[in-house]
Amino acid sequence: MGSVWELDFYSRPVLDDNQKKRWEVLICDGAQSVSDGAEVRYSKFLSNQQVNSIELRDALKEAIEQAGESPSRIRFFRYQMQNMIKRACGELGLPARLSRRTLTLQSWLDDRQTNFYPQQPGYQASKAASTVQPVEVARPLPDALMGERWAKES
Repeated sequence: MGSVWELDFYSRPVLDDNQKKRWEVLICDGAQSVSDGAEVRYSKFLSNQQVNSIELRDALKEAIEQAGESPSRIRFFRYQMQNMIKRACGELGLPARLSRRTLTLQSWLDDRQTNFYPQQPGYQASKAASTVQPVEVARPLPDALMGERWAKES
């Protein structure tokens, strides 16, 4: 039985020559620490015109060839991409499931966001990351809202 892989297929903060966002397929082994050293890491950039289940299926085939084995299932976290991911995985006979348990992938994405994408030509820093919003400090509730006595008195 193969391992569980984690997959992401989404646009990145990198623009191509036509000033369109580049898309990237990221596939990794779901195990955070692989004892035998056979960790799966696959990445491939695609243009916005290549965003479809056929290209994703081909990328999955490449990752399987590179790893030398097929996963037992695929986990992904982006709800909006589930139709495309499930179709591509289904064509390869791989069960795909929407999951929040993509910790290895999230860690890899965080690392790429910090160390890899800023080094790429066409990188566009996120406006949300560059605009720091002031944090409002929590204030105590007024006495009338404290609710110290909720039980009925007998």
